[in-house]
Amino acid sequence: MGPLFSCRIVSNRMSHAPYTKKAGNFIPMPIEAVAYSQPPSLRVRNIERGVGAATATFRGGPEHLNLKGMLHGGIIAGLMDAIMAIAAGSHPDPEKRQFSITLSLAINFVGAAGDEKIFLSAQTTGGGKRTAFLEARISNAAGEPIATAQAAFKLMPPGSEVKD
Repeated sequence: MGPLFSCRIVSNRMSHAPYTKKAGNFIPMPIEAVAYSQPPSLRVRNIERGVGAATATFRGGPEHLNLKGMLHGGIIAGLMDAIMAIAAGSHPDPEKRQFSITLSLAINFVGAAGDEKIFLSAQTTGGGKRTAFLEARISNAAGEPIATAQAAFKLMPPGSEVKD
């Protein structure tokens, strides 16, 4: 099995993150800070982190819209996964951040958005040392909900999230 996500090797030094699975074990890959980013279609901006919480913004473009001119449900699902993954192992101190892997994700589509700036927020609601449970919300500029979600994430060891 290959890497869990793509990365760019910029150093031969070993980092605590990200991980690759080899022989049933997760082992660190040789990378530096800028190894992982969201796919271009899911890049969020203005990320703010708290302990187990995160907020961000996203501006959809024509490539993110369905035939009715609304933000595609797949983009909304990807954004929910992204903001909750950030929040799951989030900490203001980069050395205490944890890389997280989605275990389950349930989404409720309750509104619609078009080619506009939207606001994402997520926070942990429970969990333990290795698992985090989260809730998230995507809203428009007026604060009206577009979608809500609940998820569970596996947490990797502290310091395992790729540094900003």
